[in-house]
Amino acid sequence: MTSRMLTSLVASTFVAGAVIVSSVELAGQTASRASAGANLPGADAIKAFIAARMAKNWAPPKTPWGDPDIQGIFTTKDEANTPFERPAEWAGRRMEDITPKEFAAAIRKRQQEAVENAPFAGGGEPEGGVAIAVPIHWFDNLAAKNSRPWFVIDPPDGKIPPLTAEARARPAPAPRGLTDGARDSYTDRSLGDRCIAFSALRTPGIYGNSHQILQTPDYVVFRYEMIHEARLIRLDGRPHVSSKLRPHMGDSRGHWEGNTLVVETTNFHEDMNYRGAPSKNLRLIERFTRIAPNKVEWTVTLDDPARWTRPWTYSYPMTEDHMQSIHEYACHEGNYGLANLLSAGRAADRKAREGSR
Repeated sequence: MTSRMLTSLVASTFVAGAVIVSSVELAGQTASRASAGANLPGADAIKAFIAARMAKNWAPPKTPWGDPDIQGIFTTKDEANTPFERPAEWAGRRMEDITPKEFAAAIRKRQQEAVENAPFAGGGEPEGGVAIAVPIHWFDNLAAKNSRPWFVIDPPDGKIPPLTAEARARPAPAPRGLTDGARDSYTDRSLGDRCIAFSALRTPGIYGNSHQILQTPDYVVFRYEMIHEARLIRLDGRPHVSSKLRPHMGDSRGHWEGNTLVVETTNFHEDMNYRGAPSKNLRLIERFTRIAPNKVEWTVTLDDPARWTRPWTYSYPMTEDHMQSIHEYACHEGNYGLANLLSAGRAADRKAREGSR
């Protein structure tokens, strides 16, 4: 409890400056939904999924002011390598249908594949054994011992719903990997390449798996190792800002439903994207529930009627571990990646001109 009290004091200091900036709201606000996501398909199944994972005969702790206490420093490193959707070999089966023996064998296979793929995390040609190696200390956990067979919990088939006809008709997004995509200007590159912002959502990966939650009576603050700005979540019931205001990480509003913090985020910047598509119309409904003394379940529902035929949800646990504190993600410092991408583009231009002579 002492560490959580100290965390609360840090949160109060952190939030104080933000309140001054954000207390002046612009006109044109839209009404927020008091029960965000309550009427979406699968809402009851999601609550049942969380309830089934609550520790038995255990009461979640409270903050000094009476809210559920979900704060702390967390890691998701043990969830790395988990398939996002249900694997084909388990088609037609539920998570609870997978036997411990099958799951243990799957984890061993995932660990082996993680070691084999590690040299190619920076790029290269795996089929030819040519790797653009990255330092081994980049990897948080190659031997991750996952807690579940896959992440998508709704729809029940464990698969992301089909795209809408409108989304299928859109041109496919241009590739933006390290070795492909346009290189005429820095504006051709992703926000991540430019060290401005990364995806609005994080899933466990090779590194950057540390998270921190801070609480005060009026705010919750979320920090992620690979996202530059902290997310400041209001709990005071005020509506979302005008749709004309679009921060990169969107505009978040939260409220408590029993032991669960429900956060609705809208107004994402049009340059943000998720799974290769613009996030302008995306609405997120996140649920944070302390399900055990050292675990908080993070459940995320994605609602974008212009992209998917129905909302869908994925979930994974965060494990409290104060040895996994967040370190500075100095994306700009010593980073020659963007300059090298552009210079390689100019070299390719020269080669093309010489070849046309």
